[in-house]
Amino acid sequence: MVVNRFRLWLLVPFLLAGALGAQALKVSSYVAEDQITLSDQLQVVLEISSDSRLQIDAPPALKIPFFSYRNMRNSSSSEMNIFNGSMSRSYTLSYTYFYNPQKKGKFSIPGFQFRIDKRLYTTPPMQVEVVDMPSSRAPQYNFNPYVDPYGADYFGRNRSAGESLILCQLQTPAVFVGEPAIASYYLYTNQMVESFSTEMEKDYEGYGKSNFEQPANLQYERVTYKGERYQRALIKRIVLYPQVSGRLQVPTLTGMVQFSGTYSFLNKSVDSQPAWLDVRALPGGKPAGYTGAVGNFSVSQSFSESKITQGDALICTIKISGKGNFSQFTAPAFPSLAKFQVSEPSVQDKLANPIEGTRLIYYTLLPQETGDFQIPGLSFSWFNTATGSYSSFQGQPQQLAVKPSNVLSYFSGLLQSDRPMTMNPLLARSVYPKYRNFSASFWFWLVFAGCLASLAVSGWLTLERRLRRLDPNAYAQKTANRILNKYLHKATEAAAAMSPEFYTLADSGLIDYLVKKFGVSRGLATQELLAELEGKVPAPLVAQVGEFLELCQKARYMPGGGEAAPLMDALAKLRQLVQAFSRNRTLTFASKNGGGKDKSPLSVNESNGGEKP
Repeated sequence: MVVNRFRLWLLVPFLLAGALGAQALKVSSYVAEDQITLSDQLQVVLEISSDSRLQIDAPPALKIPFFSYRNMRNSSSSEMNIFNGSMSRSYTLSYTYFYNPQKKGKFSIPGFQFRIDKRLYTTPPMQVEVVDMPSSRAPQYNFNPYVDPYGADYFGRNRSAGESLILCQLQTPAVFVGEPAIASYYLYTNQMVESFSTEMEKDYEGYGKSNFEQPANLQYERVTYKGERYQRALIKRIVLYPQVSGRLQVPTLTGMVQFSGTYSFLNKSVDSQPAWLDVRALPGGKPAGYTGAVGNFSVSQSFSESKITQGDALICTIKISGKGNFSQFTAPAFPSLAKFQVSEPSVQDKLANPIEGTRLIYYTLLPQETGDFQIPGLSFSWFNTATGSYSSFQGQPQQLAVKPSNVLSYFSGLLQSDRPMTMNPLLARSVYPKYRNFSASFWFWLVFAGCLASLAVSGWLTLERRLRRLDPNAYAQKTANRILNKYLHKATEAAAAMSPEFYTLADSGLIDYLVKKFGVSRGLATQELLAELEGKVPAPLVAQVGEFLELCQKARYMPGGGEAAPLMDALAKLRQLVQAFSRNRTLTFASKNGGGKDKSPLSVNESNGGEKP
């Protein structure tokens, strides 16, 4: 196939523009929120934008004091813009790093620093503030305010007598660093409590936390505390993630209790009594690749395929189930693998609560060559709280056969601007037929013209519907011209055939036009109709309309009114009336809801493509 050299020279400016644009690269970073609570996660976002696709590894996570790194997720997007006939495309890689705060205060986050193609890129530092959890002022009411929860045990007792206090109870008084600890806060009372609301929750250093459970109502149960009978209701449960060893004070809860007095309600502020958590350090000898998992887990590994074609992806899935600090450990790195492109891990959590459930970690592997390969198994280590020692899982290797792709797969990258538009030389040049360019065929331009025509029709219909929805008055005026033109055409045909139906068509068409154009009421007598037109239509034109309508009524209802000579005179008067409306382009339109100027001039010829009656 012979290629026109002139056409090749036309491609040179576009190739030069693509080469120059590919050098543009922008790097920026920011925090998703500049103020978070101790129960939230800090999200640091790094964005890298370029005019061409980028194949780079994720920059390492920042080391932020008083924040524990959890995980990283990445995404990519592309955008194409066409301006003044020139097309440009931009690609963006986004990396989101997740951290858990360990203490309150204002912190400075260092900027990223990494290299791309031997060039150093840096981003400015960022600021974030960690504050207390917002106060939960929604009161927790007694599950039934009309029933005494204390029953006959407190019958006849002064309801304001007694005491109310908050106790914090730890599910486990001693844990390891990183091991989740559940703290439950209970309201103990022997008073007639109506409601309870949390006023403040004070935190201390050495741990992160998250909510575990908070009932909407106070559900009481009988207990004995210090030899006295009390009613106890759960206020909330939280999960603590200790970051350092030693004796740590758990958060203190302050609330407001409202209970019934003799003649009114009384409020009382109560604080939880101090509680302490003993945290033991993790033993030495951490396995290689340990990412901070603490708990009791079961781990399994699976591969999506054992045979794939080049260009397809192999998915390796790690399933971690059990109970532990899911929000604290990161995904393990995949072993180094030559001749494969390995993506960043994708994490999906299916948790029944913050510390119990299943985590799925997906790794996508793309082969770069064909052949038989052995994919190494992935390893995962954690500190087993049941045994007090480290446990490790080692997945079995997978035998993978990568076969060559078929011929169609070689064309999959033709629409990607950063890939060369060539085919692999697996077939001889002589086997390819000489195809004729589609643009040289008549049917191609015929189909192209049909597409353009359909676009024009659909655009016109869209504008019509938009006008009818957004401005019904303007649409009514626009359609009024079409209605008058339609009836005038039919009346002209009836007059040419000497048919008395002319008067019916002319009368109906004129009235429909006036209703649509000037908002007059339908079904009015002639004199009432003319009265409504006053002030909207010039007086001579109103008189001319009344004269024609009276003529039509006489011809329709009087004996002998439809004779041939008067019929032709009536047609001439109708044409004069239409011409009068067409010449008067500044008519004032008053809708049923108020007046306004007619923005679409009345012109029968213009509204119907220039057709004359």
